[in-house]
Amino acid sequence: MKYFLTILLSVILFSSTSFGGTKMETFSLNNGIKVIFKQTKSVEILCLKIHSPISVLNEESSKSGVTSLLYNTMNKSTNKRNAEILATDIENLGSSISPDVEYDYSGWTLNCMSQYFDESCEILSDIILNPAFDSTEMGKEKELMIQSIKVRQDSIKSVARDKFISDFYNEKNPYSKIKGGTEETLTGLTQQDLKDVYNKIYSTKGMVITVVGNIKKSTLKKTLNKYFGQMNLTQEKPTVSFEKNPERTGEDTIVNSKFNQAFIIYAYDAPDALNEDSITLKMINLVLGARMTGRLFIELREKLGLAYEVNSNYPTRTGDSYFEIYIGLDKKNVDITKNGIEKIMTDLCNTKVSDKELNDTKNFIKGIYLLSHQSVERQAYYLSAREMLGLGYEYDDKYIDLLSKVTSDDIIKVANKYFKQKPYKLILMPN
Repeated sequence: MKYFLTILLSVILFSSTSFGGTKMETFSLNNGIKVIFKQTKSVEILCLKIHSPISVLNEESSKSGVTSLLYNTMNKSTNKRNAEILATDIENLGSSISPDVEYDYSGWTLNCMSQYFDESCEILSDIILNPAFDSTEMGKEKELMIQSIKVRQDSIKSVARDKFISDFYNEKNPYSKIKGGTEETLTGLTQQDLKDVYNKIYSTKGMVITVVGNIKKSTLKKTLNKYFGQMNLTQEKPTVSFEKNPERTGEDTIVNSKFNQAFIIYAYDAPDALNEDSITLKMINLVLGARMTGRLFIELREKLGLAYEVNSNYPTRTGDSYFEIYIGLDKKNVDITKNGIEKIMTDLCNTKVSDKELNDTKNFIKGIYLLSHQSVERQAYYLSAREMLGLGYEYDDKYIDLLSKVTSDDIIKVANKYFKQKPYKLILMPN
């Protein structure tokens, strides 16, 4: 029975050129904006994502957080709708509009019923094309972001993550920025700063609109051209410089903290999303973490009882990334946990992953892939994110197939390439 379900799942995943048996297509608006469209035939729900290649990576260090503040402020009022009217108009359609701010791209997500697509796009275009840059709303959003930064100081994981990101990357590397800025940088931001960033975002080529939902292509094209075809994108995407990371010493960075627990991060230098090793590192991430049968969970939590939280992470980036292992624990277990992490990584480099473990891992990710693509919003997310990261929207259909081809030999080769190097090590200890 288990074998049958596995085969059935594989057939579902690989039987068409795109998930769910629907084909994807692309076309361009009058102003050159690329549109990725996947038509569904089921529920009358639609998701639109509109993304620009200008985001956190393009911020000046002294204005860190300006992109997030811009989008939060834009989402509150336009030149013809104040905050109350804007919220009411969206809610009356049963729609939702929210900003997306990632390191490599920024933009908006619109979820709506297909029958109200035109009306919902009108509101979204009003937000994008007619921002009020209202000083009162900007002040409110700035204060909320500052409060959020303060709240982060009460989370041991957030404190460790912020310290890690700051240390791991060269200070001139744009990935060293905290996405939401700092209290100091946010306090100094002005309306003009928001306008300057807005002008960069909405004048730069490379904007992409992704739509997944039950709507006719002819209706879609007409609506998108009506509301977004007037955007004037004339500027070329600026080049981002990814400065070389600091040399790793392999020594512990020990930080005294206010927390009662300890927290450990091991981080290895890892390649960008376009590197040929990235898919194998994604598989290694699944072998080690991301699930309750991963090696980190089994060895450090189940067998040794050392962790209250343990996982691994390999972010998809346009520039150099990192492979991270993190664990929250009691301070008395720090040394034994470090030994445990290092043994797991040594075993990964020296001993091939068994066929059973590799096959179980591949079956796990197939199931997660299937479940994560059930909603039109998640389908639109993956298509748009792959496109904005330079992989191409088609990569989403290839992803599972690429993972299924990863072998034990691939894993041991890539593990030795990246995990034999000295890692950055951070240990937060109770003061």
